[in-house]
Amino acid sequence: MRRERKWITTVELAIVVLATIAIFVWGKRATLVERGYAAYGGEYSLLLLPVLYYIWKQVWFDWITELRYLWQDRKI
Repeated sequence: MRRERKWITTVELAIVVLATIAIFVWGKRATLVERGYAAYGGEYSLLLLPVLYYIWKQVWFDWITELRYLWQDRKI
């Protein structure tokens, strides 16, 4: 079970990183076309997507766990 979970987590990380790279490259090209010159702008904030993804994923799981706990105690 643990080995399978580790494999799934590795695949998830690879997908998130590859998607972030693809979105960043697309954003960089789009801004170059829009501006007409290379510059540093908000497209570099796209590199924070993996961090934000894992933070929101943990928040979501904690929220669901809390709702299940409250539901079992009939507090909601």
